[in-house]
Amino acid sequence: MPPGEGLVGTPLGTFTAPSGARRLSKLALVLVVVLTAITWGLVSRHPWRRDSSTLVVVPVALLLFAALGFLVRRARVLVTRDGIRWGWTQLGFHQPASRIKVAHVYRDGVALEARRGSWWFLAARDWDRFDALVRQIRRAELPTEAHAGAAPIRARLQSYGRFLDGLLIASTLGALAVMLAAL
Repeated sequence: MPPGEGLVGTPLGTFTAPSGARRLSKLALVLVVVLTAITWGLVSRHPWRRDSSTLVVVPVALLLFAALGFLVRRARVLVTRDGIRWGWTQLGFHQPASRIKVAHVYRDGVALEARRGSWWFLAARDWDRFDALVRQIRRAELPTEAHAGAAPIRARLQSYGRFLDGLLIASTLGALAVMLAAL
């Protein structure tokens, strides 16, 4: 079957990024696009300035960071009886239930331990309704093991939420700084 058109099973639960994080990603993308357009307009008035090439290229990099943040915040986690999926409709990553040795449930996330390969960590702060996510993992009859404390550092290093939000804010501030430099 073509990619994205396979039989993926009925999701027991679909989870998205928190609404505040999705709003931040959208706002950052819009602001960076607007600031990039303004910067390019200012540079086009004086294209022979010494730093014109930098003022044209740097906003593109910042725009790509903002677009990446926007896309990642639009990804979803689907819990199905045949495993857990992360991604979008046409592109995603799948951890089959047959490969999951145990789902370690911590206060701040779920670490999926594979029979072979690395762990996959789903941080509580990266997904809305984390308690429902844990319930759906148990409902999918995946083997789970509850832990009282926080996840170990090797698992928490996979959490991207705070870093991604910081990257979005830095991209917006960087685009503003480049626009001011173009004045």
